Amino acid sequence: MREIITLQFGEHANYVGMHFWNMAQRQAEKARETSASGSGGDADSEYVLFSERRRQPRALVFDRASAFGSLGRADMQSTGDDARDQEQALWGGASEVYRQQQPEHSNGNGNTVDQSGGGVQTWPDFRQSVEFGSRSLEVVSGIEFGNSLGEMTTFDEGWQVFSGADARRGDVLDDGGFRMYAEECDRVQGFQTLADATGGFAGYAAAFVERVRDEFPKSPVVVYSVDAAATRGSVASAGPRAIDVAVATATALESASLGVSLYLPSRVGDGVRRAGLDSLFGASGLLAMNVAQWTQPLVEGSRVLDDVVALVTQQSHLRLAESLVSPGLRDIASNSNNNSNNNNHSNDKNVADIISRRFTACSDVADDCLRSLGGAFSVDRGTSFGGDVLARYLPSPARVRCADGAVVLPTVFPNILRSIGRDGFIAQHPPSSATTDADTTTVGEVRVAGLLCTTRATAVHLQQLRSVLSVEGSRYLKDYERDTIRELRYALDGEIDKYMAIG
Repeated sequence: MREIITLQFGEHANYVGMHFWNMAQRQAEKARETSASGSGGDADSEYVLFSERRRQPRALVFDRASAFGSLGRADMQSTGDDARDQEQALWGGASEVYRQQQPEHSNGNGNTVDQSGGGVQTWPDFRQSVEFGSRSLEVVSGIEFGNSLGEMTTFDEGWQVFSGADARRGDVLDDGGFRMYAEECDRVQGFQTLADATGGFAGYAAAFVERVRDEFPKSPVVVYSVDAAATRGSVASAGPRAIDVAVATATALESASLGVSLYLPSRVGDGVRRAGLDSLFGASGLLAMNVAQWTQPLVEGSRVLDDVVALVTQQSHLRLAESLVSPGLRDIASNSNNNSNNNNHSNDKNVADIISRRFTACSDVADDCLRSLGGAFSVDRGTSFGGDVLARYLPSPARVRCADGAVVLPTVFPNILRSIGRDGFIAQHPPSSATTDADTTTVGEVRVAGLLCTTRATAVHLQQLRSVLSVEGSRYLKDYERDTIRELRYALDGEIDKYMAIG
């Protein structure tokens, strides 16, 4: 077995992570049912992601104490000072602590949650049958090493919190559940990391990943940078959040094998409801669908993480990738083949139209991504997308058609899909744009096509980040040494040159 360890840092990352684990749990249940019935499937495939002994996520989840909500204090480890320690750190005398009991909920795990996200106050509220191990949940506090209020509001503060905790305890990897999960694996396939794109957890995650790479230098680390409330272009345009994104991106170029942006889409494809993405609950569900898409081939064993990283990055030449998915995609092969007798220009235009209209990109590159590809990895789960389309853009396109077919959706998956029929495809005659948001169908499974690629279009984003770090004397750069900013700009410059050379 080649196991994957998942790391999650911060509110947005954990919203995405909770949706992801709900989906992974449902997929594992389906695999067990299929295997038991004798109709195929590998019941042991779930152990790529889940602990074999306990069937719990092989994951470390980092967040503030208040964010763990209904999971309860007994389930949490503390990577800093927990709430009681924080109070005593500020006040040396005797104290009494009164805590309000968490409100009772009810669904499969005691939560009353509907598909619009009603009843969700924090990410554990829509947990279904997933049970985290007691050493998976780790509280991070900035009370001792962050700013004067104990907050981690910037990348730099999060980095300092990690560094301070590491210095105080010796080795953060030896504390909590990381070492336990690593040692119970037969062979670690790699690490997938979900991290807030901005704020303190972006810095904490970057420092943690750097330490992981020091200890596992040959294991690939994929880092998903997550912001489910803003588009990538708006976050990277100005202010302290732009500095966080620029610093986190430049840092990831050194420590991550592959970095993937997961932001609120600036536009959506045919199968996604724009209105469904207005809440953190809804938007994070779409982003989780991306993570599930790229993880499924690893679970089924049709690919290993090393292969995926090599295909997308062109053997580590390019480190930042774009993720696009199309729920309910239908008949893309016939659409492209209908133009097989036409000239290449017409055929390419048809494919570009399919991508721009039907795929939702978790960044700003949907329209341009196929014009100049560096590397690509496509996964069609019950659709017809893949090598027949990408063959015009890559000499040897990578394609995986997952054996399990459609994506199995958990009961509380947000209502973000539009016009998907019970067969998992977009309806043949979708409703007019005037009624699309109201015309939705609740389905148990959806067919999803996905494209993970490195493309020249990413250079625009990198140039934007480079300009953010070029504003000498900006008050947002005061926490960084001049030499540090120079090194970060140099890292971005080198990557921009590589992406501009594509195509």
